[in-house]
Amino acid sequence: MNVQIAETIFHVFSGDFVQEELREREYRLDGKIENEIAVDSANIQLQDGQIAFEQAQAAELEKSKALQLKFDSEKDSQLVDKAGIRRQLREYGQLRFERALAKFTAEPTAPLHSFADILSDLDHLKAIPSEPTYPGPVDRFETGQTDLAALAVSLKRATSPSSVSEQIKRRIEAHHPFYEAGIAIVVDEDRDNCPFCEQSIASTDPKAIIDAYVTYFADEEEKHKSELRGHYSAIQRIESRLMQLENQLGQQKSRYDSLKDHLPSVKDSDLADADSVIKTLTSTLAATRDVIEKKAGNLEAIYTLPEEGVSLPIANLNAMIEHNNAKGKSLIKAIEKSDHERRQLQRHACSVFEQEFVIRNWAAIQTLNNLKQEIKIRESQLSDLEKSAPSSDARSRVAETFELLLQEFFGKKYVFRKDTFSLKRGDHEMLRGPHRTLSDGEKTAIAFCYFIASVHRKVSANSDYRKLFLVFDDPVTSMSYEYVFAIAQTLKNLSISGHGQVSVNPGLIDGRKHIRPELLILTHSSYFFNISQTNKVVDGNAAFALHSEKDEHVITRLDKYVAPFQAQLKDIYDIVHGREADHATANSIRSVLEAIGRFCRPDKSKSLSDFVQHLASEEGISVKSMLINSLCHGTYYEETVLPDDLRLACEETLCVVKKFAAGQLEILEGRR
Repeated sequence: MNVQIAETIFHVFSGDFVQEELREREYRLDGKIENEIAVDSANIQLQDGQIAFEQAQAAELEKSKALQLKFDSEKDSQLVDKAGIRRQLREYGQLRFERALAKFTAEPTAPLHSFADILSDLDHLKAIPSEPTYPGPVDRFETGQTDLAALAVSLKRATSPSSVSEQIKRRIEAHHPFYEAGIAIVVDEDRDNCPFCEQSIASTDPKAIIDAYVTYFADEEEKHKSELRGHYSAIQRIESRLMQLENQLGQQKSRYDSLKDHLPSVKDSDLADADSVIKTLTSTLAATRDVIEKKAGNLEAIYTLPEEGVSLPIANLNAMIEHNNAKGKSLIKAIEKSDHERRQLQRHACSVFEQEFVIRNWAAIQTLNNLKQEIKIRESQLSDLEKSAPSSDARSRVAETFELLLQEFFGKKYVFRKDTFSLKRGDHEMLRGPHRTLSDGEKTAIAFCYFIASVHRKVSANSDYRKLFLVFDDPVTSMSYEYVFAIAQTLKNLSISGHGQVSVNPGLIDGRKHIRPELLILTHSSYFFNISQTNKVVDGNAAFALHSEKDEHVITRLDKYVAPFQAQLKDIYDIVHGREADHATANSIRSVLEAIGRFCRPDKSKSLSDFVQHLASEEGISVKSMLINSLCHGTYYEETVLPDDLRLACEETLCVVKKFAAGQLEILEGRR
């Protein structure tokens, strides 16, 4: 498989590679390798180019490290120490100097909301009182029982004056409630004595005066004035309620203003100002009282209510009250959710910090970008020199690397003859062919070694080694545990120099002359995954699981050991009870049997084949080992296995589980 994307050369270890390169050749290696690789062994100009390239790399690395350290230092001092941001915040974790370089290819403009502004906002949030005095809601303004329509009619009605003397009228008007109460007592109780002084009112003079009072209160003039007095009192009550409302609105606004400054989201908002509306309404009510007073002084004249009226000002006032109540309610909710606003500010602070850091350090960043550009130029020049330099055949490099890896895996057990590209077991020729004398694990290990050695067949110049991307599709299939660990250690320590020297010595890895190639490792083996995690074969953040979820394949990050035994056993259990088998069924069967053998009968489980043989000979359980071996991941198989055969294999596997680990089945059945 020869795949290239951009400047990447993919080299894939899979069942196809083993089949085409080894199995079809009965594990006799193909020595017909004719490609040549440009080298710099005798080219002084190439050496100078290599030195210039390394110097450019060193200068760029030094500048990059200095800016990286500055970025990380300011990131902690500004965001953690000053802004109080927790390191677990996602936006904080995403802040990387390299990410900032990629994001800002040109000098950014200053943010509208600076980092200093955000810190100020965060300080205001901290100052929110523990028990704030909230702006409470204000009731709508109502006129009560006031009948303005009746008042308008009363103002237009003309009433003739009473025949009672003006002297008596003035006396009554001066103390109207007094006379009104006294006359009511005299009339209602039909008394002959004064209700106040108890003197007789039967004589001519007192009786005439009392009769005049009675007559006046019975006349239309007094009735009309009494009506006007009622309207006048109603207007006064409205004015009193308006004064109370004005105080309530003032208190509401004062409390709102004292709290809003703590919240950046509402600090620029204000409650609607009702002063002008209240002033208009107050003026209209005062004018209405004046009209009532004038009418009371001249009942024969016709008057009308002020043209402004009170309906529109009251409607406007109530609209403002509802608006302010809503804003006050929103303010209360914002304070109750101030933690959310704080987190939003902290997220924004991360973005602004990144932007302002780039602005402050733009000159240094430009210098770094120039150094990166110089590296590209030097690399291009070096590549041209390598391609024009003397060349070397890849065959010898493949042989040397293959010999090195065989030594790592098998010691002196096998000897590789470079001239014939053949294997020997010690001093003996393997006359019957490796496919007959090697175990499956040994075959896989040899294939793994030859795959790595074959990287030399992928390159045409030394610079191509830096472009290699190695993909391992389940490299531990059919492999015993000792080889699994050897595979993991090899992948961890594998490095390739700029001149094509393959090494598994971890001491040589320096990131410059000897670098680790890009790796993608795919596996179904939880044991291999756990070994790789423990030994840090890949970066701790680079482990993922691919699984199905609602008819979709999902990739999730893994940061701990995996133990898929129960999930695989459930798949087998479900297939026995009616679910269709799929491409993963055989691997699940193999994994479950390996796990049972390893933990329940390790003395009989040097390999899966040994455990299957033990089951048939001593436990009376027959498992189709040929089917299992043929279907394990990574093994070549030309015919499709029938679903019934897979289901039968699942049934046999459950018999093994029931024999050695019945509790696992009880757990499964308890979940159904």
